[in-house]
Amino acid sequence: MATFVLVHGAWHGGWCWQRVATLLREEGAHVSTPTLTGLGERAHLSQYIDPVAMDLDLHQNDVLQVLEYQGLKDVILVGHAYAGMVITGLAQSCPHRLSHLVYVNGVVPADGESMLDQLEAVRGPDFIDRIKGFLDRGEPFLPPPDTAEEVGRRWGITDPDDLAWVASRVTPHPSASFVQPIRLGRPEGETIPRSFVGSSEAGFESVAGRAKAAGWRTYHIESGHDPMVTHPRELAEILLEIAQQ
Repeated sequence: MATFVLVHGAWHGGWCWQRVATLLREEGAHVSTPTLTGLGERAHLSQYIDPVAMDLDLHQNDVLQVLEYQGLKDVILVGHAYAGMVITGLAQSCPHRLSHLVYVNGVVPADGESMLDQLEAVRGPDFIDRIKGFLDRGEPFLPPPDTAEEVGRRWGITDPDDLAWVASRVTPHPSASFVQPIRLGRPEGETIPRSFVGSSEAGFESVAGRAKAAGWRTYHIESGHDPMVTHPRELAEILLEIAQQ
């Protein structure tokens, strides 16, 4: 039985994996979909935790605690978008628990890079100027898309029900996690097999290029940024194929 831990990206929560998780469980897989601190159903924690502490380290620790308390091993660890930072870090901290890393439109950071460093290539100068504006003003959280229309434009979602579902659940994202650089260097973490699942979304060619240059197996889905929402069956089939390798 395959074990998957599915980690969401910025502004999302574990909720976004609901459809994929259901399909994987129907095939007998064990699936966990943790939500990172300050997001989704854990957004209320921002009332009790200093937002400065809601950084990349904390988000990595969120997932690490799930792995350890559930006693999970041979985990196929899947990260969407920002969670490429999270799963890359976990390959350093707990390589003995992981069998494969899967980046779903996920950033592929080099040592010393932050999420902010990835944004201009994948989102363009206008988006990064907006994000930097929030950071320069010391805003503790980065706001999500504020309308269903903006959700559709940013993440390539067109179905009205999907738009309403996502727009009603996105939450502000902790700024600190975007600026903390990742630190790599543990050799064991670099030996874990990796795959990249990309979409037709503009801007992610540079990320996919890093994956291809590293010799990872790559997969393509004709979707926007959120295939777990719009193309769950196609994504689940790819993940099950990876589990059989």
